[in-house]
Amino acid sequence: MHVALAGALGGKVVPLEDLLCRYGGGNDPRPNLRLAAAFGAEVASQPETITRVLARFTADDAAPDTTRVFLPIAAAHGWVGRLRAALNVEEAWLALGELAADERFPVRLGTLDALRALVAGQGGARVFLERARGWLEGEDYVAAFASAAVVLDVFADRQALTALGDARGLLDYLSRAIELLAGASRSAERSESRRRLLSSLPRTLTAVVVAFGAGEQGATWLEAECERARHPDLRAALSDAILGLRGKSQGQGALVSQRLRAALEGSAKPPRDPTRKRPGTDRGRASRKMK
Repeated sequence: MHVALAGALGGKVVPLEDLLCRYGGGNDPRPNLRLAAAFGAEVASQPETITRVLARFTADDAAPDTTRVFLPIAAAHGWVGRLRAALNVEEAWLALGELAADERFPVRLGTLDALRALVAGQGGARVFLERARGWLEGEDYVAAFASAAVVLDVFADRQALTALGDARGLLDYLSRAIELLAGASRSAERSESRRRLLSSLPRTLTAVVVAFGAGEQGATWLEAECERARHPDLRAALSDAILGLRGKSQGQGALVSQRLRAALEGSAKPPRDPTRKRPGTDRGRASRKMK
């Protein structure tokens, strides 16, 4: 690694690429994230010119079933290494936002691993959450949904929530993500990135309520979200989160679940008055107008 990095700094990047692709297993079900982390640790102490290599790896658009897909994975850990060294901060966050929104699963997996390592450091969780807010505000809704799904996966972990400490910033972020989900256009609703965000939402909501349940902060916030939820997809995700709480033993139990369930059921669209249905508008023979 040392020899390959020295060559890359001198303009010979191919040997470093070959090394990472050969041992990275980017197209394997479980990529070599230890190698990516080792690369990130080495990059942290390299001169400024290493950012050219990281930018090259970040922009590599290799197919997810090829070994070269490991290069963006290594880049994610490399940018985190630069952040830990307080180097190239703005450039690093911009690149991590792009990698978090990448449509390739191996790249998202590697970026998630790198961000989890960053959040585990002192003060990393708060800085990451602050930067992640900016990723939500872009004009590209596909990228916003995709990066938000990675952010939620980061904070679905109890250690990340403990490192964050204060729930207020995360709850504000979740409210904004829920707002984007509910207000998506018809074309946006069909995007794969939105489906990933909906899939990530329940587990993170459950983890937040459990982690910040001592003062009822998480449960009270989620109750308010249930009371104003209208979109069917969002209501289904909130329902899954409430079901997840039933199996938790950390002081949540049935009472909190029942309270949240009542809030969600109370905001449901009222059933249509059967006396106002016109004959023939329902399915089946029973709905047909009698002659």
